[in-house]
Amino acid sequence: MDESYIIEQAKKFKAIDIASAKAWIITAKTLYPNNFNVQYQAYQIEKEGNNFEEAAKCFSYIILNVQHPNVQILEEEISELTNALKNENEITSQQEFYVKMFQHVSYEVQHKILMMTVNNTENSLNQCKLLLLVFKRFPQAAVTHSPRLLEMIADGMKQNPQKYQEMLVEEALPLIYHKTPDLATNPNLVCRLFTISLEYYIRQILDEVKCDTNDIWKKIFQVLMLCGKIQRWEAFLPFNKSWGQNVYWDKLIEIVSTSPAGSNQVLFYATTLFIYSLHCYIKNCNTRPEEVEINHVLVEGFSDWKVERLDPQMEPPQISLTTPTSKEISKAFVHAAQCWQLLNTEQFQREFSKLLLTLPLSPWISRFLFDLAIYFGHQEEAKKLMLEMTIKSSLVHHILKLGLNLLQGKLSFEGFECILKILAELPSTSGQFLEHLTLKVPRHMIFIPLTQKALLQYCCKAIVSNLCRRIYEPNCPDEILGDLLILVQLEYPREKELAEQIFSIIATRRNFTFHNFSSFIVTVDFIEEFMAIWNSHNEDFNLDLTPSDVNAATTTRRTRCTDKGARDDTRIILKQQLSRCNENIVLLLANFISQEQMRLMHSLFDVEMNQF
Repeated sequence: MDESYIIEQAKKFKAIDIASAKAWIITAKTLYPNNFNVQYQAYQIEKEGNNFEEAAKCFSYIILNVQHPNVQILEEEISELTNALKNENEITSQQEFYVKMFQHVSYEVQHKILMMTVNNTENSLNQCKLLLLVFKRFPQAAVTHSPRLLEMIADGMKQNPQKYQEMLVEEALPLIYHKTPDLATNPNLVCRLFTISLEYYIRQILDEVKCDTNDIWKKIFQVLMLCGKIQRWEAFLPFNKSWGQNVYWDKLIEIVSTSPAGSNQVLFYATTLFIYSLHCYIKNCNTRPEEVEINHVLVEGFSDWKVERLDPQMEPPQISLTTPTSKEISKAFVHAAQCWQLLNTEQFQREFSKLLLTLPLSPWISRFLFDLAIYFGHQEEAKKLMLEMTIKSSLVHHILKLGLNLLQGKLSFEGFECILKILAELPSTSGQFLEHLTLKVPRHMIFIPLTQKALLQYCCKAIVSNLCRRIYEPNCPDEILGDLLILVQLEYPREKELAEQIFSIIATRRNFTFHNFSSFIVTVDFIEEFMAIWNSHNEDFNLDLTPSDVNAATTTRRTRCTDKGARDDTRIILKQQLSRCNENIVLLLANFISQEQMRLMHSLFDVEMNQF
């Protein structure tokens, strides 16, 4: 009586008398304990009876003690089992048996079953999935088998980048953060895994409007720390959103001082800090106070430096804090600039450039490089980069162009055209006036928010800074003095010194004509100053406040101290002007520049108006 006969008897009785079938199988197992067919039939009987505990014992015995001549049958059964395990949340009733049976199999057998499946699977994607299943059920296996998994994922990127990249970042790395794989002899693989992960997370930051960027950066720093552990580098710092970039920069400099030239350690750490600082810079440039997005743009500030201006390329300027947000923006920008300079030294430039090509950073880099060029005073490079940049907002384009124009030292005709275009597109958000727009330094820069008040203030300051140079001329025209008084109203009393200087010049003259007085002077102190000048002079002073379009024959009010009626008329004009002191100064001055643009160009650039 051989095992075939006993197995046939067991099969015959299985449908009509299960107890007899089991008796035949027990006999067979006693006579042929290591026979695959006997043991597998015993397993099948328990499986069909849904006895997962007994089936687990039979299956374990086959795996541990029996030679497997019929490999295909066993492989198919193991495949069914692993498929059920991979989809535990969505399983059929048959797959539910496999899941429950597996729970009663010893860890040793579980591990052996899964590794057999891995080794017998030809499809690399399925192999990766099975190894991940092994790591989830046997965390210690990651120490041994993670190098194999990571190598397969890196190779799989050639066939299906998106699938393997997601598998690496979302499934593989979280399972091996605390089980450092032995890849110290394969630094190229470590570099690839780092760049693959970095690219994935950067795309998340770029594509996901509502993603938690702090959580993403925490994961990026985890990958960085893992790579450092693999390579046995000095540990960097974990991500902490409450730390400023300066904390990381100080640590980086400390590591640079003890690292060999061109080390991958510095390359990885500096690249991560650069991208982090760059992201903070771009993010902070677009703030959303009260759900209104406000873009900030880096532009040239104004200088009250009396000494001849130094070469702008000699050293980087300070960035003035003009708004509450500008502190965080400037910090991020400066640290990104420091990392960029380090990474573009001879020892890192080649590898850093190659690394950048693999990352989707072009939307950030083009803006950053332009800002960097104007920050260091590289005018020609900035002009070239502006031509290459894609700027969706025409308002942003015009303010960048104006800032670049002012970097050259003096407002030009092209710069004034930018002012007119900016005023034609003033945003609806009012905003606040800026602090520290002008400093007594050779050069400084500001982050200007694209709001009504800030933009008008910047445009007015650009005009005033160039126009006020003419008050030192021996016979500065009345209209220039009047235009300056109109423009400095916006920053009065901050511009009190300039206003007093203008009034001092007016007071020394015998005549002063100011046709735009009644249209654009609304500052109480200015009106009262005109009253004081008028009241303190006798018949030797002529003051003409008549609008230029009024008929001279009927309405001109050229007043003289000898003409009491005319003096009363002037007093009435000045008093009437006080009623306008609460007018919207922003709209008033925007209208002034637009309406008087031809005259202003004539005064600024000393050309005849018929040339425009």
